[in-house]
Amino acid sequence: MPIENFELVGSYNNQRFPNIDAERTINMFEYIDPKGKKPKSLISTSGLLNTGIVFPDAAPTDGFRMEYVLNGFEYLVIGQNFYSRDVNNNVVQINATNGTQPILGTGYVGVDANNAVNGPQILFVDGQLGHLYDTGSGAFTYNLQLVDVAFSSVPVDVTFLDGFFVVAAGGTNNFQLSGLNNGYSWGLVSNPIISINSITNLFQVSTLMPTGTVIEIHVPAGSTLPTSSPQILADTPYYVINVDPTHIKLATTFTNASSALPVPIILTGDGTLPLTIINAGNDLTDTAGFVPGQLQQGSINAHPGDIVACRTLHRRLFLFSNNFTEIWENAGAGTNLPFRRNNSYLMEYGTPSRASIVVGFDKMMFLSQDRDGLGSVMEVIGTESIPISNRALDFQIAQYAENLQVTQEDPRGIFIKENGIIFYRLNFTLANHTYVYNVTMSVPTSEEGKLWHEEQVLNGNRHPAQTHGYFNGSNYYGSYDSPILYQVDQSFPNNAGEAIPRTRIGRAYVPSSYARTRIDRFMIDAIQGQTNVTNQIGILDLLTENELIIDTEDGFDLLLENSNILPIYDLTQPPVFLSYSKDGGVTFGYRNNAYLGAIGDRTHRTVWRKLGVVPRGQAFVPKVEFFSNVPFTILGAAWFYEILPE
Repeated sequence: MPIENFELVGSYNNQRFPNIDAERTINMFEYIDPKGKKPKSLISTSGLLNTGIVFPDAAPTDGFRMEYVLNGFEYLVIGQNFYSRDVNNNVVQINATNGTQPILGTGYVGVDANNAVNGPQILFVDGQLGHLYDTGSGAFTYNLQLVDVAFSSVPVDVTFLDGFFVVAAGGTNNFQLSGLNNGYSWGLVSNPIISINSITNLFQVSTLMPTGTVIEIHVPAGSTLPTSSPQILADTPYYVINVDPTHIKLATTFTNASSALPVPIILTGDGTLPLTIINAGNDLTDTAGFVPGQLQQGSINAHPGDIVACRTLHRRLFLFSNNFTEIWENAGAGTNLPFRRNNSYLMEYGTPSRASIVVGFDKMMFLSQDRDGLGSVMEVIGTESIPISNRALDFQIAQYAENLQVTQEDPRGIFIKENGIIFYRLNFTLANHTYVYNVTMSVPTSEEGKLWHEEQVLNGNRHPAQTHGYFNGSNYYGSYDSPILYQVDQSFPNNAGEAIPRTRIGRAYVPSSYARTRIDRFMIDAIQGQTNVTNQIGILDLLTENELIIDTEDGFDLLLENSNILPIYDLTQPPVFLSYSKDGGVTFGYRNNAYLGAIGDRTHRTVWRKLGVVPRGQAFVPKVEFFSNVPFTILGAAWFYEILPE
């Protein structure tokens, strides 16, 4: 027979029995261009570079639990410590370095920030405590319940909408709102002044009040304010200077309160008690319409079930239970809860993992579940959930169902956009596997349009990426099992020095008559002659405006004059391995070697010859593997075969 096209390019479709379909794509993804040489191709996934950044007090097995980028800083939770990183890679540990302020647990940490007038406040929750970092004052509040007893004792997740933090209260069907752009206020509680000492200039209060908190003092009939310079006035905003958990001073401005050398109001007389401090948010209007001590709390009641997660998309609040999701909106109504449930919308899917829910790029995705069992991976379009996982992946995830009942923190989902393509990564730590969805190229309305691939390291374990941050123009991954921050980019040919196994198991071919098949020749159309540089660090390449490396005709890089070392080129031909299955993808034979062209050899052909005979009734399933330090791009394949007579 003449040589024919072989449909090698594809995505993950590894069915429950490989004899049905054994297709797998590992560390490569399907790229679609209808006007290209071939409409579909396989492109290498990005490699990793260890940034070498040291995080103080992080143990060797401490993994990343949170990455959050805000206003030129990246905030990270690694193990039980909280850090900030600036654009110069200066790392500061924000929680106490003596171990007295651990971020509890080992799993998911929910995080968001508000628009506090003196600088955003970052609130993050670990399932046991709520922690707040005030970027304006630099104050870190380890336990928000010490500031406001109304704050949840089991805060499992947090999000932000229209000026309010929203915290899901674990073990209940309740959620609660903060004061407007005020992460310190959760019940708008009044705080009685216990004593005033004009000699020490101190107010004694009943709860912790962090530096920078805006307060006002209410004066009941028969009481008098302390005399001071300048004079303290009733119902006027002042700023707290925290001295210790039960003592504060007051300042007239946020700058006076939060500077390295605070400028307090000087007390000259003690006044007459009782006096009451009201947490006024960021200005007096924040308390308008609210009654001091009134909790802003709502409940999900569409079906029985506890709240497990909360997210916002398109100014809607999504409140997840295990088996359903309610959608709330800011109706601007009521005196203590401006959010109201939209009774026209209800998603009859919840989630077994709050960590799988990801919002970004105008999208929301999550692993779903209802009362009758585990569902598909879903994308929220408007208020409707659309399945984006194919049947093969649904079957595989169902094998992890027992693991999913252990914790609401596995799998972990993250979004990343690389070179214009959005990916949703789903990491199953207990099952030791990583699946990645090509958001940009997929068409989820058809089974064939759901493009997934797998990513793994050389020994077959899950990919190390657990958290993601886009910071200072680069993408970064935090490792799930070590305090290593990786930079991720397609220009990195390996995973921090370790080879990346790139594998494509193609679809099965069997003649309609189930006759024996002799394979005389198999060829892949791959990009040839690419540069293989063995020392990547310290080389400064000349780049185009699009940051592409400029090569000579022979494939060598053009270098800048200030490059401090010369590249070492590997002039050998990178090997490509082909094995194939004679039993429909259950087992594979030995590896047959072929090669990509060396540097500059762009017309090389990667061909295997005389591969043998596939028995009667069995399918031919090719497996192509590549481990070298150059990008591996497959444009297509062809084969010469003969259907043998009986």
